[in-house]
Amino acid sequence: MKTIYSIICALCVICGLAACSKDHTGSIDVSGSCLVEKFVLNGQYEGIINTEKRLVKVKVPVDFDQKRDMEVTGITVSPGAQSSMNVGDHINFDADRTLHISNGDLVLDYQVSVRNDEALMKNFILEGVRGAINQQDKTVSVSVMGNSGIDLTNATFEVEHSEDAICSPASGTKGNFTEPFQITLNDNTATSVYTVYVTMISDPVAIFVGEAENIELLNDEEKAAAKWLTGNIESAAYASWNDIASGNISLEKCKLVFFHRHCSSYGNYNGFVEAEQGAMTALPKMKELWQNGVGFVLGRSAVNYAIALGAMPEDAYPNNVWGGGGGEGSDQMGDDPWHFYAYDITHPLWKNLKTYPGAADNAVYTLDKDYTICNTTSQYGFWDTYQDGKDAVEAKTGGRALGGDNSVSSWELKGANGEFGKGGVICLGSGLFDWNSPTPYESYYHDNMGAILLNAFDYLTK
Repeated sequence: MKTIYSIICALCVICGLAACSKDHTGSIDVSGSCLVEKFVLNGQYEGIINTEKRLVKVKVPVDFDQKRDMEVTGITVSPGAQSSMNVGDHINFDADRTLHISNGDLVLDYQVSVRNDEALMKNFILEGVRGAINQQDKTVSVSVMGNSGIDLTNATFEVEHSEDAICSPASGTKGNFTEPFQITLNDNTATSVYTVYVTMISDPVAIFVGEAENIELLNDEEKAAAKWLTGNIESAAYASWNDIASGNISLEKCKLVFFHRHCSSYGNYNGFVEAEQGAMTALPKMKELWQNGVGFVLGRSAVNYAIALGAMPEDAYPNNVWGGGGGEGSDQMGDDPWHFYAYDITHPLWKNLKTYPGAADNAVYTLDKDYTICNTTSQYGFWDTYQDGKDAVEAKTGGRALGGDNSVSSWELKGANGEFGKGGVICLGSGLFDWNSPTPYESYYHDNMGAILLNAFDYLTK
């Protein structure tokens, strides 16, 4: 009897466990799949499906302007799956839309992106020298120093272009640039032909100076700043400190020197002198330029060079410094990027800048959402010598404070003639004056960086 009872109890335990197991696994159904196998709009535009990225990209002609009202005319998903978009739905695809696929308890979201065919050149580099692109007439202007050593009969070029465009000749190949050189970009219905014109420069109007032998050997932050200058100011060029010190470059027509230094910040001026031997070797020529009315823009750690030039007292070096490294990012921007405030928003340096909706009238933005900033900084914090704020900074430096935020992070100094403006020095010590993001972002407010530099060029040279 005991044996029979024991057997009955054992059977009850087994059945109970089986029931629990069945209840536990049966509560979540992930047996199906949530794949998008086909997606068609307007009966003719079939999506390119990237399952790994969960992206459905639908290409439409370059002149297609009806994305605001498109009809889903075909969609195939995994057997048993349900879709948030169905045949017959009319959807506004001016912006990306989310396609929600569910199958039992399994759920996946895809982004549906409708993009016009596009064949635009976004960047052109010839042997390390960035070209200036005119989108209206589809021309690229490249200024190359006569002493650059570039063989224009067989020079390597690189093209950044629209995502789906095909470049011919291919980017990364060589070409003869001693005459106008044509590059064709094609993306289905979109075709653009760009003509590259190369000008040999013997006397640059503006120069970016650095330690490296050429632009490509600079760190990423300085390289981006140098390429902006050579690609946006006509007859601008890169020059190493050795080029200047040895007289390898003619500076008879030079009106502006841009020195932007991204490195470990210096605790005082002596630290700058010790670390920047190349800049100090070229100092006699740089002093001569400044004394002859050439303007200077100094970025980040390079603001200390104003002391070397004689534009600022030796004991007036920035007291609030940090950062360093080889160009890695430290902080990624959110929806409201970091900014600073102009002390006088009517100053020519802040002319024609893009403004942030709802921000103070004197707020200056130079970064965008998803931009990752390097953030090397050399500025004046309001303590010790400068506890009386910008007035103390101006008294100590002999200059004029331009912007900051509980600090003076940008200021200007007089030229050798004792006047602000032409032949003067603009110091941009804030980390917000940043040129290179190691993370992708969509440039809008960062365009202000170029606007500020163009403003500085006009202000210091005209």
